[in-house]
Amino acid sequence: MQNRRAVVFSLAGTLVGAPFARAFASPDAAAAADGIPKATVVPGKPPILDFGDGVRVPCSKAAFLTLWEGKTFWLTFGAGRSSYSQRAQGEAVLYASGAMKLLLLTLAFTPDRLDHVEGSGWRLKMQASENYVRGSIDLPGKPFWPITDANLGFGDVDASNLAAPPTLGGYSVDPAGSFAKVNAFTAYVVLKKDASLDDIRARAELL
Repeated sequence: MQNRRAVVFSLAGTLVGAPFARAFASPDAAAAADGIPKATVVPGKPPILDFGDGVRVPCSKAAFLTLWEGKTFWLTFGAGRSSYSQRAQGEAVLYASGAMKLLLLTLAFTPDRLDHVEGSGWRLKMQASENYVRGSIDLPGKPFWPITDANLGFGDVDASNLAAPPTLGGYSVDPAGSFAKVNAFTAYVVLKKDASLDDIRARAELL
């Protein structure tokens, strides 16, 4: 969880902003998640994704590791980074769905561990992985179609001069070389009619 938090926050600090807001407010992105209202972009620093009913998600690292609650839906965000677009997209979905599961379980069983933050979100009071309630539960949710650098207007890849170790998986790496990475983001939505907190408490198997 610590590594995932570092990945999500580092990506968020690099790429979120106006292009990220426009991507999640686009008709194509919203259409991927039936039942969630389309977001309206509110300009600012950072821009805000306004989903209505008080759900206002800042396009910053504050969007991540937070459970956003609307009248009819739950919403989380995730990010991924890889040399391959499909893997980056898969990681983004994994992190968004994982955040949904951990935060819903925590809200259902130990809500005192969470703060209700501005924009109708729930976030751990003390950011430590052991403060999440862990368990097994099948969530009837779905992700938005993951967006990548190309969707955000940064081209197909993010070429960075990274300080790499002399070897990486047995393959020699030139420390001055360029490593192409693709960044991806997605949101994950669960409708309350399919998974209320009572449903979570009834169906979850806690670890």
